[in-house]
Amino acid sequence: MRKNLIKAVTITMSFLISLVIFSVLTNRANTELIASMQDATLPVISFYYGDMKLEELHGYVNEMDVSGMRDSILPIDSTREMPLEINTYGMDIDSISYQIRSTDGERLVADGTSADFILDGQTINISFQIQNILTEDEEYALVIILESESDTLYYYSRIMSCGDSDMQTYIDFVNEFHSYTFSDEADEFIPTYMDQNTGDSTTLNYVDLSCSLSQITWGAFEGDILGEPVMSVKEILDTYTVITLEYVITAVNENGETEYYNVEEYYRLRNTTDRMYVLNFERTMNQIFRGENTVISDSSELLLGIRDSDVCYETNEEGDKIAFVQEGELWCYDTADNTLVQVFSFRSSEGIDARENWDEHEIKIVRMDEAGSVDFIVYGYMNRGDHEGEVGVAIYHYDALARTVEEEAFLPSDKSYEIVRAEMGQLMFENEQGIIYLMMEGTVYRIDLSTLETEAVITNLKEGCYAISESNQYIAWVESDSIYTSSTIYLMDMQSGQTQKITEEGDVYILPLGFFGEDFIYGAAEAESVSLNAAGNIDFPMQYLIIYDSENNEILKQYSKDGMYIEGISVESVYITVNLIKEENGAYVSAGEDAIMDREAEAENDVIVSEITAEAKQRQIVITLSDEPDGSRLQMIVPKTVILEEDRTIEIETKEDLTEYYVYVKGEVLLATESISDAITEANDNAGVVVDQEQQYLWKRARSTSYDAISVSAGEADADAGSIAQCVSAILNLNGINISVSQRMEEGDTPKDILEAELEDYRVLDLTGCTIEGLLFYISNGHPIFAMTDSDEAVLIVGYNSEEIYCYDPTAGSTESYTYSDAESLFSSAGGIFFAYY
Repeated sequence: MRKNLIKAVTITMSFLISLVIFSVLTNRANTELIASMQDATLPVISFYYGDMKLEELHGYVNEMDVSGMRDSILPIDSTREMPLEINTYGMDIDSISYQIRSTDGERLVADGTSADFILDGQTINISFQIQNILTEDEEYALVIILESESDTLYYYSRIMSCGDSDMQTYIDFVNEFHSYTFSDEADEFIPTYMDQNTGDSTTLNYVDLSCSLSQITWGAFEGDILGEPVMSVKEILDTYTVITLEYVITAVNENGETEYYNVEEYYRLRNTTDRMYVLNFERTMNQIFRGENTVISDSSELLLGIRDSDVCYETNEEGDKIAFVQEGELWCYDTADNTLVQVFSFRSSEGIDARENWDEHEIKIVRMDEAGSVDFIVYGYMNRGDHEGEVGVAIYHYDALARTVEEEAFLPSDKSYEIVRAEMGQLMFENEQGIIYLMMEGTVYRIDLSTLETEAVITNLKEGCYAISESNQYIAWVESDSIYTSSTIYLMDMQSGQTQKITEEGDVYILPLGFFGEDFIYGAAEAESVSLNAAGNIDFPMQYLIIYDSENNEILKQYSKDGMYIEGISVESVYITVNLIKEENGAYVSAGEDAIMDREAEAENDVIVSEITAEAKQRQIVITLSDEPDGSRLQMIVPKTVILEEDRTIEIETKEDLTEYYVYVKGEVLLATESISDAITEANDNAGVVVDQEQQYLWKRARSTSYDAISVSAGEADADAGSIAQCVSAILNLNGINISVSQRMEEGDTPKDILEAELEDYRVLDLTGCTIEGLLFYISNGHPIFAMTDSDEAVLIVGYNSEEIYCYDPTAGSTESYTYSDAESLFSSAGGIFFAYY
């Protein structure tokens, strides 16, 4: 009996000891498999202009495409000194060098290296003497290279030799204006530059010169600037300069908690001999969400604070869990157990670090399941972690049960965040089988996240030949080489991976126009009405459009308008705007708009984005939840990152021959498009610039206030030809080219064909659809513009002043003047067809 007892005790003790050992080993293994995100390590570089610190460059661990790294401009004065300050954050630096290149990165203009510098704590101050070979007022690309024992880091900017310009005056003015916004004496300075008080004075999220003085000076809000504001010069043009100022503000809320806000001030300035003109002043303010603060109100609202109302969020079907994005962070809130999870953030809990707070990335929520797990994508510059200093697309899965975040794939890029955002933000979708679809440079890739097998499923997509649904689940397209002559549209459901063909009866061509939620819209034009007009552009007048149920594969509605054709559509949340055209004198002209409003109301959502107001913070954004929290104390959780056992990087070879135009506003890409007229319209509306892939300016809002009429005449071979041929001939004649344009046109060449073939040193731009204001930039550079006035008549716009434009009319043999309104009517009646060269 005693032996049995001793045996039982021994077995029990052995079991317990084994259990403890197993538990320790298991916990140790788990500890080794998960960890917190690695801290930021890379140095930051700033420059000086006089006593003012400019820019804040962040490092890249790989060489980037120089032509795509267009951000700020470093102005260099007549001393040609380039002083820079490096905050090493403890990294050992062995050498510092620079390269000055042409904006496309192809030509090395100047360079220099130094290993002779002094480290003061964690700061290096060094100055390079730039060679006297930079053309004044011309932009170049600047690359700073830091070498350490194991790393080579690259920093990118633009640089311009400004000589003895007004740059110091601009810098001093920005500092003065900024200081007055915090001053009790603001009324002595700021009202001089204000517009009429018609702006929104209910929010601190966006403030401009049309707001009240109280709003510009922060109203009742009291905050302090954290650290030193970062000033950046974004554009240096003939007629204006753009400067931004970025900083963080801290404030104490009504609960005694510290809040943080990212603030950017945007200045577009023109200096004259009389005074400084503030063409634009805009200030944006966005709250950094802090889970440790009071974030749930007494009325069960999730308090997002001062920000815009366009909240990116997803909920589960039950509606008790919500994921949302704010200031570059992904959060999840669970009302059932009152937990708040900071799913993804580059910011640490140790305050605001300049490297971690840099906002060169975005987060897209792909989907959320019932348990609260989230698939999401982070794209842009990686501030810290495994991919610190890289630009790319990182695909993640957050496991709500294990409280872990795992990287599923990473696609690196050598382009800037701005270009990645503009080109890749169009399509990102992950289905329930773990297949993700991404669109890059006109190609849709299918990636199996379990095997990382990558396949190009749709290729050679060009603007105008495809449309993507609101959820990204559906894409419709026609082959790009038959965009206006296709009888088949392909509609792909990325949830199932299936593709169907859509056709129409009769001799018609069909074209994708867009989506109304998930319902697909396409237009149909009779084949005989699709034609090449006199200027060489394709007219595609659609007789009707179809609204198609993508899920159930059936037609919901057919729309047409008697006596009218459809040019295109735009989609709002609850209606479709149809742009109508009609035929007059052989050309298609605008015939107004119509609206389709037969969409069923959206299903009620348990989550409602709404607003609350307070005296100091004014309008704030909140998320109202139908399920109240369980009443327990809010628990904040920061999940761990799963340590990868294998590399999950996917290399995709991108194309180099895409023709794309980028609209930069405030140093950011507002639009990437293949349509130069769309780019100009966007840039003109937002005081921006248009550049090509080599960062060459193709359009600026900067132009002369007037330009005398350019003297033009057709060549002798076309003296008796029609006005279209004479206009083309006059452009060529102005550039020393004498050919028979009329003969070339008889052989089948269009005006555009001839200009592109003969003006070898210029880029011919199809500006069809531009306003006259958008055209004047080219004239101010001495280049007349071809403009159609009828189906078979044309003129050249050769000059302008503040009230009129001047047009050379070959038929009359003279230059005539038109008011802007008369000219708009004249050209729009012919379809608004323009060609420029630059």
